[in-house]
Amino acid sequence: MKQLLPFDDALKAVWGGKDPKAFLRLGILYSQGIGTTQNEILANYFIKKALDMGCKEAEEYLNVEYESGKKDFADDFESYIGEDGSASQETIVKLRAKVEVERKAKHYGNLSRIREHLPIIYPEYNREKAIQDILSGLNTIDADILFSTSTSGNRSEIYIEQQDRLLHQLYIQAESDDSMWEYINTNALGKDESELAQCLENLTSSYKSVCQKYNIKPQEIHSPGTLDLYPYIKVQTMATLRRQGFRCLLSIKDVDPMITDEYLEKLDDDQALLDICEKIKNQDLQLFLISFVELNIDLDSLQITSLHLLHSFRNHNLDPLVEHINAFVDRLNKAGIKNHLPIYTPELLPPIDLSVKI
Repeated sequence: MKQLLPFDDALKAVWGGKDPKAFLRLGILYSQGIGTTQNEILANYFIKKALDMGCKEAEEYLNVEYESGKKDFADDFESYIGEDGSASQETIVKLRAKVEVERKAKHYGNLSRIREHLPIIYPEYNREKAIQDILSGLNTIDADILFSTSTSGNRSEIYIEQQDRLLHQLYIQAESDDSMWEYINTNALGKDESELAQCLENLTSSYKSVCQKYNIKPQEIHSPGTLDLYPYIKVQTMATLRRQGFRCLLSIKDVDPMITDEYLEKLDDDQALLDICEKIKNQDLQLFLISFVELNIDLDSLQITSLHLLHSFRNHNLDPLVEHINAFVDRLNKAGIKNHLPIYTPELLPPIDLSVKI
């Protein structure tokens, strides 16, 4: 992006009304308070204007702002919708385009945050079709709407590719230290990773039992033994686990007719699902539903951590990254696992470039 013009020149450039980059420059200047009083309302107005004019640089700028946590996708999205929840057809077309960008990137956390608006934008949504699409492994708009509006706690499943690039480069020295991997064990896992592994063990075991008892063809789901847990769990793997768990849940929805309708209506409420568990007589089904709730909680906790690391890096704060990687090194040392990893400082961190694909 070209160097920003001084405020007066940027304002003058906007008067012409034809250059979308001029609107972007002015919006950034208002956002950063350069040459004028900081004003987020005007900043959002001019950046949105640049977006509406098809400015690719505005889209790139907002992506970095979202990744850094400075801007919130849901707030930005909702600025297009009236207080009564209405939107013009022209606005709906624009919002669908924004949703499709998030769907393509599999940012279901962002879609979950705008869950109440999705049926407005897609009035043709059909839940029964969505269920069948998910059970068939299809990523249709119906399937994604059901998934996004039903999974509780799915607020951090965003910018997955950038998070994985960051973690890969942060742990690059650990991944290349072959001398320690034959000695690695669960002591190398953090608290959240350990809880996730235990949850998956309960989930896969109870799901298998339910499927066998009711002659249901089981859906694919990762077990702890099939996961690459070291030196970290990939964010993409966590996203896959969430989708797999949801698909398994839908596959056994008809096992207990007494509670089927109840839990299908309460999928976005963890506590309500746990309350329903008390009514279930089948212990395997009860354990599965409890494990499903725990799965979403454990995944959200891990994803919040990795998203926080991404936000910190984007905001040029390396201290959380240092603390995170040193906690891993400390677990190795306490477990007596020999390694060649240093005690990290901001200066000793591996170079991180999020533009480099893995």
